[in-house]
Amino acid sequence: MTTIKSITGYDDYLYHHMKESFKKAKKIDIIVSFLMESGVKLLEQDLIELKTKNIPIRILTGNYLNITQPSALYRLKDIFGDSADLRFFNEPNRSFHAKSYFFEYEDGADMYIGSSNLSKSAFTSGVEWNFKLDKLTHQVEYEQYYQVFEDLFYNHSIKITDAELDFYSKNWKKNKIYQTTPFPNTNFTEVAADEAPSYVTDLYSPRGAQIEALYHLKKTREEGFDKGLVVAATDATV
Repeated sequence: MTTIKSITGYDDYLYHHMKESFKKAKKIDIIVSFLMESGVKLLEQDLIELKTKNIPIRILTGNYLNITQPSALYRLKDIFGDSADLRFFNEPNRSFHAKSYFFEYEDGADMYIGSSNLSKSAFTSGVEWNFKLDKLTHQVEYEQYYQVFEDLFYNHSIKITDAELDFYSKNWKKNKIYQTTPFPNTNFTEVAADEAPSYVTDLYSPRGAQIEALYHLKKTREEGFDKGLVVAATDATV
């Protein structure tokens, strides 16, 4: 039986493997240096199923250089509310590049470790190298990684509360990795450097600041208010 699986991202993408893990997981822990809206959107149905089944999930990510998109975090909070434990790595003088996904099942556990952050291209089209490691046959290695995750999560992080996320969002500026990429017919859009260009746009699907606005409107309704106002300047972005 194969207990360690090499996933190169060249013709065998990470998402196909993780999708099966999501289906049978009883607990999930994720540590990634950054989160992209495209990745959360890709996993949205899987995440909704986790919420429906009350599967616990913890996510530790970075806020260095403004690469993690606020819209990705707002999507996660919209799906899970307070049932997911979301945290920023918080050790300013130390770099943070870990990328691992832990899945615990009724009969064991796996971890995926490698180069893939939580983004669509990292899961479905990019050349990303990852290992799928079985805890049963690699118990020492699995537990070593997991112990470090636990330490980082509880001792070197801050919780992404609504207040913390609002602060991050208001101070967030597009990093230089976001580049303007030409589209056919001289239309333009801004994409992250790790995202493969796509010339198909989902109609009526909120993105960016729209996701944040919808999240706050939803919270306002939950607090009993039946009126709200969103004010935002227009720009030329397609």
